[in-house]
Amino acid sequence: MKNVENFDQYRAATKAANWAGIFALNGLSIDDFGTKKELTVLAEHLEDGETVLALASGLMNQTETSNLMDGGWNTWLAVATDRRLLFLDHAMLTTSVDEQVIRLDRVQAVSSSQGFVLGKISIDLGARVLVIDNCIKEHVKIWAKMANIAIAEREEAQTAPAAAAPVESDPIAKLKELGALKEAGILTQEEFDTTKAALLAKLAA
Repeated sequence: MKNVENFDQYRAATKAANWAGIFALNGLSIDDFGTKKELTVLAEHLEDGETVLALASGLMNQTETSNLMDGGWNTWLAVATDRRLLFLDHAMLTTSVDEQVIRLDRVQAVSSSQGFVLGKISIDLGARVLVIDNCIKEHVKIWAKMANIAIAEREEAQTAPAAAAPVESDPIAKLKELGALKEAGILTQEEFDTTKAALLAKLAA
């Protein structure tokens, strides 16, 4: 990603499942309060080649697919990657993991707000806003920043014009150009004859 400084380091840390390294690249100390289990299984939920850009822990409301043993607001691991926004909630008493995924093209914007002690992340999906609350306030700004960088780069890639196909040169015009070069003494007779033969063969093809 061209707009992420030291992106190769993020990729290396992700490959090594070095989540403390991801926090460090963002100038933060690791936050694993309530999400140690989620961090342990995070690598298993990443796609091949996917790179983690930011991590945060916070409260999200129970969803339709939440673990049955959980209720109300649970602590989730929020993961911003170069491809999507991923949320994991590991069950307390079993190995079950609730996974929520939001592809970047579904996100309108990501914002953060900071209170006196804690902060929250808001993800605008157009029809609704997903909120991750009770995060460490220093983490929410970085998380939102990295998520928005990933969203912007995806949009740029989608709107970039396709590379123009190379224009085939006109063999007739090329022959005239070769004649002028020969007349000017820039090409020898042998060079002229060789190139002319190649152009005529191309014209006949």
